[in-house]
Amino acid sequence: MNILLTNDDGINAEGLNVLSAALSKKHNVFIVAPKFNKSGASSQMNVAVPLELKKVDKENCRLSYHLEGSPVDCVLSGLNGSYISEKIDVIVSGINDGPNLGTDIVYSGTCGAARQSCLAGIPGIALSIDSDSKDESDKNGSLYFENLADFACKNLEKLVSLCGNLTVLNSAHKYYRNFVNVNAPAMKNYKGAKLTVPCIRRYWETVELCECENGCLTSKCGGDYYVHSYGDDSADFKACEEGFVSVSVVETEPSYADISSIKFDFNL
Repeated sequence: MNILLTNDDGINAEGLNVLSAALSKKHNVFIVAPKFNKSGASSQMNVAVPLELKKVDKENCRLSYHLEGSPVDCVLSGLNGSYISEKIDVIVSGINDGPNLGTDIVYSGTCGAARQSCLAGIPGIALSIDSDSKDESDKNGSLYFENLADFACKNLEKLVSLCGNLTVLNSAHKYYRNFVNVNAPAMKNYKGAKLTVPCIRRYWETVELCECENGCLTSKCGGDYYVHSYGDDSADFKACEEGFVSVSVVETEPSYADISSIKFDFNL
């Protein structure tokens, strides 16, 4: 396969390098990744803004570029730029340094890239390490990127198939109904893999307000950060907590509410 890799941790991220090394053993790997860390970029797209695109030397890939933009910008550039002449068969985003479970998907640049891939008519897969789910007896401190990279290599065709059939709107517009979101615990050995559903996540963050010398205020999220996850036994976070790889199939297009039973008149 011709595989385009991207991420939101940046061109020099360990997870990207490990994934490229694993996939390049059997596939043609191309990389277009953000120049800098773009975590939390979601589906941000820079419109009508020139973005620096630079070829960089990296091992284990046919071509590699960094782009001064978001993960979605990288997908758009990689698919539509003339510098990659080969037809891309699948886009893999990651491996992210941290979880993208449940509600995280809304904010995640890793998942944003996989979603954009499917919107462009190419299967998209997001890969992340749930660094909160680990073997407490393992004092190594490793996130074991290589384990998830190996899982992705062994199951690539199965993961692609979970994107479903290509939906054709017209000759110019095609898309896949689903993208695939994979999270793995930071463990040396997995207990297995499970198909899961995204959980509900709620965050508790501190916000620091600081007054500058010119009298302006700055507001910064960060510091103490807590996450509360909700869901039943089929939830993605549960699988990771129990030592399993979580594989979720997520709708590419925004889902909608059933309006058939809603009856009222708008004021004009």
